[in-house]
Amino acid sequence: MIGELLRKSIIGLFVLAFISNAIPYMSVPYLVVVAPLFAMMQSTELTMSIIMLALGASLGKLVVYGVSRGVGGIKRVRLGLKGLAVAVNTYKKATFLAIFLAAATPIPDDIIYIPVGISKYNVLFFFIATFLGKFIITSLTAIYGITAARVLEEIGVPGWIHIPSTIVLTILIILIINKINWVEVGKVYEEGGLSKALIYIIKSFIKIILSICL
Repeated sequence: MIGELLRKSIIGLFVLAFISNAIPYMSVPYLVVVAPLFAMMQSTELTMSIIMLALGASLGKLVVYGVSRGVGGIKRVRLGLKGLAVAVNTYKKATFLAIFLAAATPIPDDIIYIPVGISKYNVLFFFIATFLGKFIITSLTAIYGITAARVLEEIGVPGWIHIPSTIVLTILIILIINKINWVEVGKVYEEGGLSKALIYIIKSFIKIILSICL
């Protein structure tokens, strides 16, 4: 019933994403619930849902940014983290990339956003990077949800099992992704560029799966 309500309500999806992202370190894995619902949507509804989910999530993270920025305005905190603020605002491209990657992957992104907010990084750049990242991860979730539903249908899994099966698969994939060393990914990206970083991610993903299976 809740799933059907969310599927039919674009505003409901927006509110779900906003609330799930607005509380620091308490993010609800809403995409796990939403993933199987994408398979039930038509093209226009699917596109609007992805946009509203990404927008809601981005605005939710803007709340986290705003609270952190407010904390950064306290004199003692500002003086204590002066070096962090200098680094964040000096290496703006790297900071933008870090915000984007945090939004585009299922890692605990508040560990990036809170220091960025305290350092008073440009709010517009923060929002753009966050929205782009959330749009990508939501789009990938939609592709995954639709593909998973079709595969389950092809192998003869009953329709009423599709949603719980997709949710379980989604949780497993998120757990695998969380095991990837994203700090090392950042280092590889800085040294060898995007292609080498992607290769490192793929190799890590395969290694983790093999370690689980063997």
